[in-house]
Amino acid sequence: MKDEVNMTYEYPAIDATPLEHSERFKFNNESLEISIVDFWKWNQSDLIENRNRGILAEFIVKSALNIDTITRLEWDAYDLESADNCKIEIKSAAYIQAWDQDKLSTIKFDIAPKKQLQEDNSYTDEKVRTADIYIFCHLHHLDQSSINPMELSQWTFYLVLTKVLDEAYPEQKSISISTIETLAYKECNYSNLKDVFENIARKSKK
Repeated sequence: MKDEVNMTYEYPAIDATPLEHSERFKFNNESLEISIVDFWKWNQSDLIENRNRGILAEFIVKSALNIDTITRLEWDAYDLESADNCKIEIKSAAYIQAWDQDKLSTIKFDIAPKKQLQEDNSYTDEKVRTADIYIFCHLHHLDQSSINPMELSQWTFYLVLTKVLDEAYPEQKSISISTIETLAYKECNYSNLKDVFENIARKSKK
């Protein structure tokens, strides 16, 4: 990995500020009838759609682990960081998709090592996995008429230490549940995700 360079930008990164549900759009500083909630409804009501489901999976894990981040950070080297500085990568997959399907989707999760963005906005030459733990979030529900990603009993979680993936599949780009089950892994649901995570996180520091 290249040495990090301390850079000063004329336009530094903008920190996101949480929006209140009552905030409205304005024109010439006059409030309009449309609110930020209208935008959220229009943009993110489809929680089965791949991108939204992936972001939702991050939020579900954040909530289960009581991680205190106010807003989501896009384009970071990993998705979440626990209170004890354990870096977490979150991936999601589902049998049922938002589009027309002739059959249920095959479950595969992305584990591809990636080049890392440096402070000077260049990328490293080496591809790596930067997190300590991968949490694979499987929306396992099979009935299209009753699928609801907000019903957390419809999710199963698989936790694998990154060093286990690096040892077994250093360059592999994706992984199936059946392959995960050949590794040292932990399976859980939402109710015991925090306990399972804390147990495996201790192993990541050894």
